[in-house]
Formats: sequence, C-alpha cells, structure tokens
Amino acid sequence: MTTPRMRAAARVGLVIYALVTVGCGGSDNGTVTSLPTPTPKPPASSDFSLPLALEMGRLSLQAYQALADFDDGQTFTLPAPYTLVQELFTTEGFEGEGVTTAVPIAFIATSGTNVYVVFRGTKTIAEWILDAQIGQVPYSFVSDGGMTEQGFTRVYDSIHAQLVQTVNAVAQNGTFTQLYITGHSLGAALALLAVPELVDQTPFKQPIMYSFAGPFTGNDRFVELYESLIATSWRVVNSNDVVPKLPTSPVVTVSPPAIFFYESVNTEYPITFGNPVTDPLDIKDIEDDHSLCNYYNTLCAQTTDPATCKAMADGADGCNVAP
Repeated sequence: MTTPRMRAAARVGLVIYALVTVGCGGSDNGTVTSLPTPTPKPPASSDFSLPLALEMGRLSLQAYQALADFDDGQTFTLPAPYTLVQELFTTEGFEGEGVTTAVPIAFIATSGTNVYVVFRGTKTIAEWILDAQIGQVPYSFVSDGGMTEQGFTRVYDSIHAQLVQTVNAVAQNGTFTQLYITGHSLGAALALLAVPELVDQTPFKQPIMYSFAGPFTGNDRFVELYESLIATSWRVVNSNDVVPKLPTSPVVTVSPPAIFFYESVNTEYPITFGNPVTDPLDIKDIEDDHSLCNYYNTLCAQTTDPATCKAMADGADGCNVAP
C-alpha cells in the first residue's frame, strides 16, 4: 500500500533522476541519453574568507527565520549588530508552501558601513525541485543579459523594482560603502540575478557575493556578464548536494521542443558533509545534504572554536548547535 507521502517522495525522486541524467526530457523515440553536467570552476582558496562566509550563512538563516516569523504572526527582527531596513515580499509561491498572500523572500539590512541583501530559498527540497521551471527566458533587467532560468527569473521579477529602490534609498545616506549579497538554494539563484541589476542601477559597483547550495542560473552570456561585474563571488557547495548540479546542461525539453545550456559562475568553494545520493527516492539524504544549517555547521567545523561558531546562528530557522 502506498501513502500520499510515499507517492510524493517517488515523484520527487523521479524528477531528481530526470534532472540529473537527462534534463527535462528525452528523444522522441523515448531513448534516454545521459547528458554531461557543467564542470565546476576551480576554487581560489587563498581569497576565500571563512569569517565572511559564516556571516553570510547566518544572515541567510535569518532569511528563513523571517518566513517562520511571518507564518507565526511574529515581527521579524535581526540580532545585533544588524539593522533591518526592509523585507521584500513575493506572491510567487512554490509547490508545498500553500502561498495565497505575499510572503517574505528577502531582506535588506545594514551594519556599520555595510549594506546586506539576503535571499531565502524554498523550505524543502521537494518544493524546489517540483516547481523548478528549467527552461530559459531573457534576462531583461539590463541590456544583453543572456538567458536565465524561467522559474528563478519569475520570482526575481516580482521583487526587483523594490529591491533597487530600497538599496538606492539606503545609499543616499552617504555613509555606506560596501554591498554584500547572499542566499541559499533558490536564494542563491536570486542573489546571482540581482548582481547585474544592482551594479547597473545603484552606486554599489563592486558588490561581494557568498552563496550556498546554488543551482546553475543562466547561460554562458549571463555568466560572462555576471563575472565582468563582480570580483569576489563564491559558491559554497557540498559535494553530496544534488541541487548545485542542477539544471544539467544541456537541458532538453519536449514541449515545446528546445535545448537550453547552463553554466556555473565563479568560484566554487567545496565542502563535504552527509551522504552521497545513490537512491533518487532517498529524500532524507537529499534534504540533509542541502540543508543550510548543515552547510553552516560544516563551515563552523573549519574554525578554531566550532561550538561557539554554531551557537552564533542564534537558533535562526531552528539551526541550533549540531554535531
């Protein structure tokens, strides 16, 4: 006897299998052909800042906490030394979230002379995969922006105007000198999409990016544009996590018939935790390998005081001190 949960897990597992092996389709005669995954770009570890990555990880956890507080009817606040400037809301919901009204997807904060733009992802891996729309649309927020993933671009389009307006309003203060951008999973993709427009439309011309578990987001032209605009950009990636390997490239769609190519942006910082996914129906391993809390705690293990580092997450989104 199969339960609804078992059927849902099977559906997610089959979608994962399809995305990892053949994108979103196959040949007309039903033959499945394995397609290559883009080669990750090598790390330049001497430039990677572990303290900054941990700070961005904590802020990304707070982006999930903002949604939890919203769902509980609580006011979202940030711990010191950050000042919350603005939450950004989207009505672009993902399957499983039951979105009927606008929900928080990002926030803008300040601390000292720094401005932070922080995006959250979906709450579960099932939501991310089941709602992914892995065809491409033009990146129209700047000229000649290439092509980007349809679902991610749709979400970004719902908030981009308010994002630019708020960052410019903060910049008019005159005391802020550095813009940091971060996010996890879908949030990492939204962070990538934000960079060209923020560089083009705000005074912050040299933002710094640290993202976590981010999927491929655009084609070679988008990546070329992105990398021409940002000198410090890091993708923290768990080697066991399937999401940073998606979408595969090329992605072949059947209806309508099309081929889309994806490329990763610089620069990958590899970490390892969890278990390799050997069974596409093992949703627990897939979600554990993708968990932002697990990403954060693994980075904490690289510090001289992991316990203190883990405690600094402050329980955001339920991320407490973990083994």
